[in-house]
Parts: sequence; C-alpha cells; structure tokens
Amino acid sequence: MELQEVARRILLGHWIVIVALVILSAGAVTAWDLSQAPTYTGSTRLVLDAPPPTSGTEAQAIADAAKAIVTSPSHIIAALNNAGVVRDPVAVGRNITLAPLGTSGILLLSVKDSTADGAAKITNALADDLIQTRLAVSPAAQRAALDDRIKAANDRIAVLDQQIASLDDQLAQLQVDSSNAQTAAVRAQILADRITADSNERSDLTTEELHFESERAALGSSSSSPTPSVIDRAIPPLHPDPSRLPVDLALALVIGVVLGVAVAAVLETFGPTVASGEAVAKMFGVPILGWLPDPAGTLPDRLMIAASGADVGAVELLGVGETPNLSALARSLQVPTQAEGKGLPVFAAEDAPAKYRNLQSSPPFGFVLVAPERIRKSALSPVKDLVAISGRPLLGVIAHTPNRRRGSKPPGSKPPPQFAVVSRERGRDPIQGMSKEVMADLWGGGR
Repeated sequence: MELQEVARRILLGHWIVIVALVILSAGAVTAWDLSQAPTYTGSTRLVLDAPPPTSGTEAQAIADAAKAIVTSPSHIIAALNNAGVVRDPVAVGRNITLAPLGTSGILLLSVKDSTADGAAKITNALADDLIQTRLAVSPAAQRAALDDRIKAANDRIAVLDQQIASLDDQLAQLQVDSSNAQTAAVRAQILADRITADSNERSDLTTEELHFESERAALGSSSSSPTPSVIDRAIPPLHPDPSRLPVDLALALVIGVVLGVAVAAVLETFGPTVASGEAVAKMFGVPILGWLPDPAGTLPDRLMIAASGADVGAVELLGVGETPNLSALARSLQVPTQAEGKGLPVFAAEDAPAKYRNLQSSPPFGFVLVAPERIRKSALSPVKDLVAISGRPLLGVIAHTPNRRRGSKPPGSKPPPQFAVVSRERGRDPIQGMSKEVMADLWGGGR
C-alpha cells in the first residue's frame, strides 16, 4: 500500500477526530493556565568564596554546590522563619532556581511566589543563609579558626615558659640544711618533676602549633578567593511573571496532533476504509470513469467507450454509501447514437426495464459503480458479491465527494437503492420475496 494512500486514509479520513483532539488538548491547557494564580519572581545576585571559574563546567559546579544548600529543607525552613513568611517548604523548593551568569563567578538566585513581597523576602533570606553557611565552611573561616588555635597555643607556651623559669629560680635558690638534708632533697625533686611536666606540655604545644601552621599553609592565601557576599538584594517585582500559555499551547497542539493521529490509526486498523476513487477502482481491478460533478460533460462519452469495449448494450448504475439520485444521474448519462437511432440505455436499479430482468430475452448489460471517494471496505463487499453471482462485467467506477457541510446531503441524495439481480428463472423477479432488511444488508452498502 502506498504511503500517500495510508496518509490520506488516516489524516483525511479521520480529520474530525484529529481536529477534535487538538481542540480538546488546547482547550484543556488554556483552561488550566487561566485557572492558575499569577506568580512573581524575586532575584538576587551573589558571589561565593570560590576561585573565579575558567570554564562553563566550573561555573556550573559552583552553582550546583550552592543550589544544594539553598534547596535543603532545613535551610528553606530557616529562611522562611527569618523572612516571616508562611509557605510550604516543599513547594518553595520546587520554585527555587540558581544559575551561574556565564563564567563570571556570580550566581543568580531566583524564587517564585504568589506575592511580590513574599518572593523578595524569601529570596533575600535564602541568600543570607547561603552566605552564612559558606562563611562557616569557607577556607577563610577555617583559616580564622586555625589562627585562633595557634594563638591559644602560643599563649599557653608563654605561660609555661614563665612557670618553668620560676621553678628553675626556686630550684637554684633552694637552701640545703645539713640537719634536715632529706627535706631539701624532697623539695628539689618536686621542683624538678614540675619543671619536667611543664617542659613536656610545652613540647606537645609546640608540636600542635606546627601542625596548625601546616594546615593553615595548605589552605592557601586568603586573597585567592573572594569573600562570600550579596551583590544585589532582591526587591519586590512590579509585575507578575509572563504567562506560559503560548508555550503550553504550542505543546498542547503537538500532543493533540500526535494523539489524534494515533487514535485515527487505531480506528483505521479496526475499520479500514478506501480514501479515493482510484483506490475504489483498484479494489475491483477496473478503471475510474470519472468524477461527479462532471462540468466538462465527458462522462457520457467515457461510459459509451467502456460499454463498447466490454461489448454490452446497457448499463446499470450501482450505488453504495451516500449516493446522489441514481435515476437522475442515469438520465443525464444517456447518449443517443445517431447512426443507429438509439442510445446506450443507462438506468438505476429501481428503474431497470422489464426486459433486463429476464436473462434469456434481455441484451447483455454491465454494471457501473457510483461510490463516494471515502467509504469503508466492508460496504464494497456486496458489490463484489453481486458482480460475481450475476456474471455481468463491472465497467468502472464513478466517484463523487458527498457534501457534508452542516450535516447536509447532496441535492437529490437518498438511501442506496437495491440492486437488480439477473435471475436465471424465466419470468421471475429476483427482488420479489426479499424483505427490506435482507435487501439492505445484501445490496445497500451503507456504512
């Protein structure tokens, strides 16, 4: 099957379904967007204590580290408390965005909120919390802590030096009494033990100080990184955020088209149709004689050529689906032959002359199918059965496009007529004795 025929069957054959789903999707998105309350975005710019990035990857890494802090539930709750705003922390976390401004090292922190004042307050509170958090864990803060510990160790060493010097003086001034030499010896031992203990403590403090100095040197110079700070604090926005309706509507249209095509493909799978006059003719293996309306008036001539080629003396019009008035159409297709003084009989099933109902006395005749350009394949099965059991040739197909605007039917249209079947019993009308329901099922071809 040609791709063009498949597209015609799905897109043109079920365009109402596709358009309906597109309209439904667009309407749903529009209604949802209009029902949403306006939002406001507060924005602030800040810089962290990180070396200036040299690439977009480094800048994004700095932003990711900062975003991990500001979106933490505990930090969001603390920021809401500081801002004096009551909000759902989970909802606030979804409305936080933090992105680098190129490779400048400056970050843009934005928060969406239902009020302009709330957006500004939450943004500033989050920025302050981020700066404080970074200061607490920044190299500058670590260097300051190490400086305090080094100073404390130096102060303690100085005190120990004074104590050791004092003990040395006491030991040097100790008087030895010959009558009580043991007391002086004990006193000297005590002073010596205290000097040893203080010296050991001083040695430990000196080692600890050297360790602190090494850690501080590993942190690098404080001038290599900027001090975390807020560059531009957020102010309440004057206008709400632009509506997302155009973007959402475009996405809805795309989704509606995809769903519509999918539904149309499913409908076409379970109820296959024929979407053109050429396709109808191809199903029967016959040519297409023309289309209705026929402004050029060439259809009667084509019908005459087809009848002459099939060696038949009359033509019966078969109608399936929504057809025009076959009786009027048959009269318009009558072509008189001046040489013989008679024309090619063309008639509808209900207008079939009596002589064509008797196989032995009637001249040979063929069928011409009048069908809309779009019709279900199942509606064409009765035509195949009729051609097969009658033994008469099908000369071709006349296609037409029913006028469906405003639910109207073509002028003069009517339900499909019953087909005249040639009987092999002399003098017997094959239609007699059939119920209307049976004849409609066999020959009506309605969809």
